[in-house]
Amino acid sequence: MKPIIENKIQQVEAIVSQLKEAKSFIIFEYLGLTGKKVAELRRNLHNINAKMYVAKNNIFARALKECGHGDEMGEIAGPCALIIAKGDEIVPFKEINTLMKDFKFIHYKNGYLEGSVVGIDKLSTIASLPTRDGLLSMLCSVLQGSIRNLMYGLKAVSNTKE
Repeated sequence: MKPIIENKIQQVEAIVSQLKEAKSFIIFEYLGLTGKKVAELRRNLHNINAKMYVAKNNIFARALKECGHGDEMGEIAGPCALIIAKGDEIVPFKEINTLMKDFKFIHYKNGYLEGSVVGIDKLSTIASLPTRDGLLSMLCSVLQGSIRNLMYGLKAVSNTKE
């Protein structure tokens, strides 16, 4: 077999192994990003346990097909990148959403979250949600607020009884 074909097969296998472990992934168009911004994006993604892949669309299509997502994702066209998240599922969507605010030429192509494909219209809505840690802290503050008010009320009653 030719070395070029072997290299492509290895790329597909590497992406497939990552996709099988992924909690979520996103495909987006990155054309126009500078090398500095791409390096910064990769660094940010590395810190949140996610990885960005840039390869030919044919390689992405074959990898998605081997994982069983090929039919759901549709056709991939144009210069695309793939971000695979193994940590918090929503954070990569947030990273791309912040880039989309700065650079109008970046577009979502498709996404995958919690076992199903997410449409382009829902991706920006998901990106606006707080992270899992943020939601848990909101829940704790709501629960703590009721208990705090009860304690202030009991303290006020005890102060009037003295």
